[in-house]
Amino acid sequence: MTDTPTFTKGAIVRLNSGGPKMTALADAAGEKIECQWFDRNGKMHKAMFDTAALSAFKSAW
Repeated sequence: MTDTPTFTKGAIVRLNSGGPKMTALADAAGEKIECQWFDRNGKMHKAMFDTAALSAFKSAW
């Protein structure tokens, strides 16, 4: 059994160290997941992240 988190396509995630909210672009049950986000200037970015470095985003509302 592994402690690797799982995320579904469309999940809102954030790096454990902080940063912008990101959208998971595919289901992930492995070690890496591609995410997409917009910077404060509205430019879109995509990158691969270790799933262990991400947490599901929880709104304060």
